[in-house]
Amino acid sequence: MKFTTNYKVNNYEIVVEHGALNLNYDFTQYDKRIALIDEHVYGLHSVAIESFIKQHHIEKMLIPFGEQVKTSAHYIKFTEQILTKQVTRNSCLFAIGGGATGDFTGFIAATVLRGIHFIQIPTTILAHDASIGGKTGINATTGKNLIGAFKRPDKVIYDLNFLKTLSQTEKLSGFAEIIKHVILSSTGKIIESKTLLQLMNDIPDKHALSHLNEIERWITFGIKTKMQVILEDEFENGIRKHLNFGHTFGHAIEFHHKLPHGVAVLHGMIFALILSGVEKSDLTLILTWMRRLGLQSLNFDEFNIYYKLMQNDKKNEASHINFVVYNASTGFHIRQFEEVQLQQTFEMLRKLEGEFL
Repeated sequence: MKFTTNYKVNNYEIVVEHGALNLNYDFTQYDKRIALIDEHVYGLHSVAIESFIKQHHIEKMLIPFGEQVKTSAHYIKFTEQILTKQVTRNSCLFAIGGGATGDFTGFIAATVLRGIHFIQIPTTILAHDASIGGKTGINATTGKNLIGAFKRPDKVIYDLNFLKTLSQTEKLSGFAEIIKHVILSSTGKIIESKTLLQLMNDIPDKHALSHLNEIERWITFGIKTKMQVILEDEFENGIRKHLNFGHTFGHAIEFHHKLPHGVAVLHGMIFALILSGVEKSDLTLILTWMRRLGLQSLNFDEFNIYYKLMQNDKKNEASHINFVVYNASTGFHIRQFEEVQLQQTFEMLRKLEGEFL
C-alpha cells in the first residue's frame, strides 16, 4: 500500500508492503547517500540491505543495536564521521532499523548543517509509530528523549519482510503502539469500541501475534490514525499530546527497569486507564487480553522512584505532572495530577497486576 501525507507543504510518501525495499526508487537528487543501519538488523537481513544500498549507491554505516545508540556520545561520534564525508544540505541519511535508529538518525539529520534530508526504513512493528510524524531525538542521563527536534522524513519505506525475524518480545512491544492507536480512536466506553473488539478478535493471543495475523491492516491503521492527529497538531501544542497516552508512567518504568518501550507502554496504559476512572471489570478484560498476548507482571519498586522520573517528563508544565486520560463522554484530554493521586493509582495498578501473577 502506498499513500501520501496531507500537510499543506512538504508531503512525503509512505510505502507499506512486503518487499517494499525491492520497489523502484530514484534517490539521484541526493548528492551523498549514507545509511545508518542497526548492526543487529544488518546481521539478520544483510542480503536484502546490501542489495538495496548497492543498487542506490548508498554508503553503509553500522550503528549500535536499539536504544543504546541514543546517547550524546554516540551522537557526537557518528555526526563527526558523517561530517568527514563532505555532506551538504542536499545529502540524505537513511535510517534502517527500529524506532531508536530512526530517532537517532533523524536527530543527526535535523542538526547536521542545520538540516539535511533523511528517509525512514523501519524494521520493527514499533517503528510504525516512531517513523511517522517527525519526532527525533536521543536520551539524556535524566530521562528518555529529552534531547530532540522535529524533522519530517522525505519518505518512509516500510518493508514488512523485516518483521519475520522479530522476537516475540519485539512483536509485543510494537503491538502496544497499535493498541494505543486503536484506543485513541475509541468513542464512548473503551471496551465496547468496535475497532478494539476487532483487533482483539484478529489478534487474540501470543500465537496470533507470533504469526502476525492481519498485521499489514493494523500497521496501516496505526499510521493513518497517527497522521490524522499530526495533521491537526504537528508540533505537539494540543491534540498531538494525546499520542502520549500511556507514556508518562510508561517512560518512567522503561527507564528504570530497562524494559522494551512498548512493553512499558502497555503497563503505562493500564495506569492511565486506572487514573481515568475506568471500571475495574473493563480493566480486567483489557489486562486479561494483554496477558494472553504475553505481557508479564512487573516487580515494581517504590513509587517515589517512578515519581521522580515522571517529574522529568518533557510533557510537564511548571511543577505539574501531565497525564493523558480518557472520559467516555468527552474523550481524551490532558490533566494535571497531584502526587497523592498518582501514588494511589500506582498502588491500584500493583494490586491489579498482582492478581494476574
